[in-house]
Amino acid sequence: MGLFQIPDPVSIFEAAKNAGLEREIVNALVSTAYSATISFLWASGSAKWAIWSGEGQGMKDAATAMYLSLKDLEKKNFLTLTVPQELTAEANTSRFRTESQEKK
Repeated sequence: MGLFQIPDPVSIFEAAKNAGLEREIVNALVSTAYSATISFLWASGSAKWAIWSGEGQGMKDAATAMYLSLKDLEKKNFLTLTVPQELTAEANTSRFRTESQEKK
């Protein structure tokens, strides 16, 4: 086991379920894990080293795609995502398109 480990939302959910925690607590734990991951990717993509290496925009795009993919769960009151305002700006999100399998 390493010094730093990225949390696995599935294992958090299963551990909380096994511990008998309420749904609100499980939702908060999963929301925290996803919000932290999205914010970390966004902030890392803005770092000088990432911009210099050419990976910065890719990391920011990954954070945006993750946010847009999870946004539907937020509308269903399963998640509460807390992300940087720059990520949710129209100029950023308008570059992405989401297609559901139902429309095909």
